[in-house]
Amino acid sequence: MIGLNATPPPSSPPIDWRLSLILFLALLALMIPQAALLPLLDRDEPRFAEASREMLQSGNFIVPTFNGAPRYAKPPLIYWCQAAAYTIFGENALAARLPSLVATAGTALLLFAWGTRLGSEQIGLGAGLAYAFCIQTMQQGRVATADALLIFFMTLTAFTGWKIIQPKEPGHPRRICFVVLALGFAGGFLAKGPEALLPFLPLLICARGAGSKLVAKLIASFLTGLAIVLVWAIPAYIETQGAYWREGLSEGVGQRMVTSLQGHGASSLGWYLLGVPLYYPLWFLLGALPFWPLLVIHRKKLFCAWNRDVTDTYLLLNAGLIFIIFSLMVTKLPHYTLPGFPFLALLLARRMPSVGLSTTPLIKFGWATGITLALLTLVVVPLAIANQATPSPVGVLVREAHDVLKPDTQFALVDFQEPNAIWEIRRVVKGYGQTIPQWESFLEQPGPHAVLLSTSAWERVMLISDYSYPTLRTYQASGFNAAKGSFIDLTLVVKP
Repeated sequence: MIGLNATPPPSSPPIDWRLSLILFLALLALMIPQAALLPLLDRDEPRFAEASREMLQSGNFIVPTFNGAPRYAKPPLIYWCQAAAYTIFGENALAARLPSLVATAGTALLLFAWGTRLGSEQIGLGAGLAYAFCIQTMQQGRVATADALLIFFMTLTAFTGWKIIQPKEPGHPRRICFVVLALGFAGGFLAKGPEALLPFLPLLICARGAGSKLVAKLIASFLTGLAIVLVWAIPAYIETQGAYWREGLSEGVGQRMVTSLQGHGASSLGWYLLGVPLYYPLWFLLGALPFWPLLVIHRKKLFCAWNRDVTDTYLLLNAGLIFIIFSLMVTKLPHYTLPGFPFLALLLARRMPSVGLSTTPLIKFGWATGITLALLTLVVVPLAIANQATPSPVGVLVREAHDVLKPDTQFALVDFQEPNAIWEIRRVVKGYGQTIPQWESFLEQPGPHAVLLSTSAWERVMLISDYSYPTLRTYQASGFNAAKGSFIDLTLVVKP
């Protein structure tokens, strides 16, 4: 085992907290255009965003729901954070994504602090920007899901653990580190579940040489974190009679390990065996752009005669454990490996100056990528929406029908049943949506009603129908269905 006193030096460089604040605010400013201009995409974003809105409406902060039905897919921290954002900024896409923006910028800030402790602000800045502006983070670190929160707490846990196993510095008590470590465990678990505990194993491995007393304190912090989780988990278990734990843990971890879910993952053993060795290089090469070419260009300097110290080993263990475990899962999605990216970014940024290379390319690539993406978003998204290519045609329909839709309107979905429809319609309507095969009898019921269906289905019915609906209001919109990757024409039929 490499000695624990290998790095850092007894006195680490101080962290400039004013520069840290500027970095945090700059990262947020570059991410906000993407989060504010794009409507909620795919299926996961509307599910999370809507569940948080329903949490606020119901006042039940223990068990989230989507469209009135219990949603056990994830623990509640992301819903709590989104609900808090709604109370300040209103129920919109930016507010739904704000917790992820803050968590992503926070992770970059942790890397800045960690890199500064490892030698210089340039190392920290290079690592933070390499993480914040790689393609994988730009895609997944700004969406209204739980992943960015998980990565923040996993990085916080690993950083705090690293500080604990270093030689104690004068004036830097370790007691607060054990408290933060427990909060990191708890926050990560409440964000997404048991995968947040992965940094604990590398920490125990690298702490073996520090004595049993320190290991016992680490275990105590881990148990304290779990005790914090139980403050929520016990009431949730009682309220759902164990269903939250059984179904959430089963799908969130167990089923994804052994079966493909929601069309993701190998359909046979052969495809699974082929995917295991391809998963790591494929998604790393794509997700780590534009930074990974530096590894190829400088590979000889970076990897020849590399005498790893305990920090290198610690970072590699954290990244390697994440990649190995998620590569072995049958259900594979690109962002599953993203929690390992902060450790790889820090490892690269730290390694470069040690072999005589400058971290300036990392910093320049980071700022250039972030600024370019923000400017493109400010130009491309408004143009797309103006040219009928909105990613949320339902949102267009709701805005057009805003004066006709009422809070007590009952609504139903026919052949377009994406979660985005629930999120958008419930901006105005307070009730929950129904799924129906035929809409005529639904509209004939007393009171205000609305139906969402494809325009082609509406036109087919109108061609063969001999019944007129003089009181109906119809609204039509075209756009891009991000959940299925295809264009779609939709019609909203409203009976006031």
